[in-house]
Amino acid sequence: MTVRNLNVTDIPQLMALDAATNSHPWDISHWQHSLKADICLGIDGETGLSAFTVAMKMADEAELLLIAVAPALQGRGFGQHIFNTLTEKLANNGSRSLFLEVRESNRQARRFYESAGFAETGIRPAYYPAANGTGREDALIFAMMIGKA
Repeated sequence: MTVRNLNVTDIPQLMALDAATNSHPWDISHWQHSLKADICLGIDGETGLSAFTVAMKMADEAELLLIAVAPALQGRGFGQHIFNTLTEKLANNGSRSLFLEVRESNRQARRFYESAGFAETGIRPAYYPAANGTGREDALIFAMMIGKA
C-alpha cells in the first residue's frame, strides 16, 4: 500500500468515496480548499482511490477532518496504514497532538480511533445534522498525543 499526496485531479474520486462513506459528504468547494490548505493523503487500489484522509495543521496541533476507506476494503488495514502515515507526517512537521470530532452513533469509527490511541476528551452537544436528516446528533471529541513533547 503506497500513500501519496492528493491533488485536484483526484476530486471526482474523492467525492465518490466520500459519498459512499459519509452521510454528509463534502461538496467540490470543500475539496478544492482542503487540497490547497490541508494535508490530504490517499491510497490507490486496483479500481481507483481506496482510502483517503484529510488533516488540518495549526501550530503544534492538528485536527483529523476526514478518513475513509472504500466499503468493500474496510477491515483490511487501509485505514490503519493511511492513519499511521498521516500521524508520522504530522509529527515530522511539528505536530504534538491530534484531535477530532466523531458522531456519537458511529461506533465503528469510535472503535478505530480508540484502537489507534485516541481518548475521548469531551462532547459537543447537537454538533452534527442527524444522519437520518431529522434533528441533531452529539459529537464526541477525541485527542491523542503524537510527536515529541
